[in-house]
Amino acid sequence: MSDSSSHVVRPTSGIEFIFLGTGTSGSLPNVSCLTALENDVPCKTCLSTLKPEGKKNIRRNTSAVMRIEGKDGKKRTIVIDVGKNFQAAAVEWFPKYGLRRIDAVLITHAHADAMNGLDDLRGWTLRGAIQKFIDVYASRATFAEVERAFPYMVSREFASGGGDIPEFKWHIFENKEPIDVADSGIIITPFEVQHGRLWATSAPPAFSPTPATTTPSTPTQTPSTLKSDPSASLLAPPVAAIPSPRRPLASANHGQGVPELYPYLCHAFRIQDSIIYLSDASWISEESWAVLNQPSIGNPLHQYAVAIVDCLRPMAHISHYGIREAVNVARRINARRTYLTGFGHEVSHEEYVRIGEYVGGKVIDKPTMKEKYCIDLVDEGRNIWLRPSHDGLRVQVSGEGEGELEVKDNSYDDEW
Repeated sequence: MSDSSSHVVRPTSGIEFIFLGTGTSGSLPNVSCLTALENDVPCKTCLSTLKPEGKKNIRRNTSAVMRIEGKDGKKRTIVIDVGKNFQAAAVEWFPKYGLRRIDAVLITHAHADAMNGLDDLRGWTLRGAIQKFIDVYASRATFAEVERAFPYMVSREFASGGGDIPEFKWHIFENKEPIDVADSGIIITPFEVQHGRLWATSAPPAFSPTPATTTPSTPTQTPSTLKSDPSASLLAPPVAAIPSPRRPLASANHGQGVPELYPYLCHAFRIQDSIIYLSDASWISEESWAVLNQPSIGNPLHQYAVAIVDCLRPMAHISHYGIREAVNVARRINARRTYLTGFGHEVSHEEYVRIGEYVGGKVIDKPTMKEKYCIDLVDEGRNIWLRPSHDGLRVQVSGEGEGELEVKDNSYDDEW
């Protein structure tokens, strides 16, 4: 393994970042809110989605797609997470933004809202509709869960029915080890964050032997190649189970009175030293903060162009940041712009906009009850640019060499 400091990230000439989904696992709107009974308190956020002006409150599973120029001058399309409604998101946003081929998929963790859309990628690879295969990058634990839940995605011998399955080349990434995505010169560094806890006293399935537990078809150190025989197994010989780390569980109250439990680990990404993607998090260790801070070692003036930060609702959840934690993390990252993501239905898009304006130093005149509630939760601190993301939001990062990066989007910049 090479140390992350040995990887030199090329100057950013342009990153186009599109939010495919910005909602929690259940997505928005909630069926229970749309079918509420007469005596139920109406949900402003969900009911707003029935009208055109409420479109930004329609939120699919958290996901994103990027177009980044590689070392050969060609742009690569990289998707982060393919959840339960990825296909619907792709149908809406791929044509709109001229997207087609997928050069790589990064999976943050093995929850349904991050990986259950993997099967939908057959629409790209089946009979070479768009491409022959897709490179998929995941941690070893996530790969083990995919193999357990969907063995046919790892080995064709487990396919059934007509045998129509997606074609993948699996790549296993390691915590804090930079990835050169598809040998393109595009460097993305994964780092662990805590995403709640495991509600079990024994090791989780991803860390325990299962029938046909295997190494990935793409070894960590060896370039991957497709099997020449389409019916051949992509499985390697069985390997020993990975021990599950036992660590203190950090919570919204900074770990006070919390017993030692198995934390559930998810991955965030540092993208070309320009963007931080932190979609599912409840706590970041100092070890992972060191990965975030690494670009500043060589350049004390380094500032990320964009940070994408998890924010489920006003109050913190055991597996997600609340508004207070999200703002504190955003202030510590100190990107030029921060976009919140991963919302529930407790607060509407418009209310989050005004809360973001408050975080930026604006005095909010006549805040709603929800706005005031959230504002009261936010700690005092320096003003930063912070706004809610929404499905279909496109952010453009541009700049050359050591110069300051420029950030624009198609929602908050009227001139774009």
